[in-house]
Amino acid sequence: MANSKKLSEPCGLPEWFGRNLDAWSDTIETRGISEVIDSHDILIVHVDRRGLFGGNLREAEALASIFDGEQNRLIKHGLA
Repeated sequence: MANSKKLSEPCGLPEWFGRNLDAWSDTIETRGISEVIDSHDILIVHVDRRGLFGGNLREAEALASIFDGEQNRLIKHGLA
């Protein structure tokens, strides 16, 4: 994933953490990988509608589909 340090450091992800959608899915769905994420009942990730989320990229849709909208939420800000 691009800019993986921007995501891995604030989320407390270990160095061995995979940089793909399966790894992120495991982290937010099953927990047990990040103490930072695990210490909260709900994970809310805010993103801008630019870069990865600036269009209709398949990768963005795949990442967004990991979030269930209840325990794990992805909120997109900016222009549609």
